[in-house]
Amino acid sequence: MAFANAVLKKDPKFGVIGLVPCSVSGKGIRWWSHGNMPYEQLLRKVKISLRDGGELRGLLWFHGESDIRTEFDATHYKSNLQKFIHDLRTDLNSPLLPLLMV
Repeated sequence: MAFANAVLKKDPKFGVIGLVPCSVSGKGIRWWSHGNMPYEQLLRKVKISLRDGGELRGLLWFHGESDIRTEFDATHYKSNLQKFIHDLRTDLNSPLLPLLMV
């Protein structure tokens, strides 16, 4: 809610802000790919939120702590994140979807 409130404080005419929580604690970036539960749930929840006229305007990405446990995961985080963003933009037909990293 802090994010939504900050946006509305800056632009009170922004309109309704809906946040679609999709967090899964302790899952590394590898879990956020096609076929894995977190990714598929994220797609499902976003598509449901768009059914009644919602508009996808961005993604808040608060992630990465579990990917520092091993050197391998840390080294591959960037490429895995790039793939996640590409796949998500493709699957949601939103090629310019902004991603805000927290």
